[in-house]
Amino acid sequence: MGAFEDFVDIIRKTEAMQALLKSLAEEPMKLLTSICEEYETTNKPVPDHHLFLAGQVGETAVKVLLSANMVTRETGEFSLYTYEPTALGLKYHKKLQAEQRRPKEQPEVV
Repeated sequence: MGAFEDFVDIIRKTEAMQALLKSLAEEPMKLLTSICEEYETTNKPVPDHHLFLAGQVGETAVKVLLSANMVTRETGEFSLYTYEPTALGLKYHKKLQAEQRRPKEQPEVV
């Protein structure tokens, strides 16, 4: 094993890195839940300013959902972008609800 692999092995064991890795897995689920819940209520694409997309993790969560074909993104009329869940995104949202895998509440965007 080289120095880089040793380094990565050490940092992966830290509490901070474990929290980051957990966040990277949970943030897309929180974002999908937010998008699907608003979409189901309004039956309209969700404007970006209704979503909590703070920092690198928030932007990465959007990219993950887009890449996984869970949401689509369009240019918004009164926002930069709007997001709409795909059939696949809605399917997983319903599965997560059925399993009662509800993410912790995201902060309200003011």
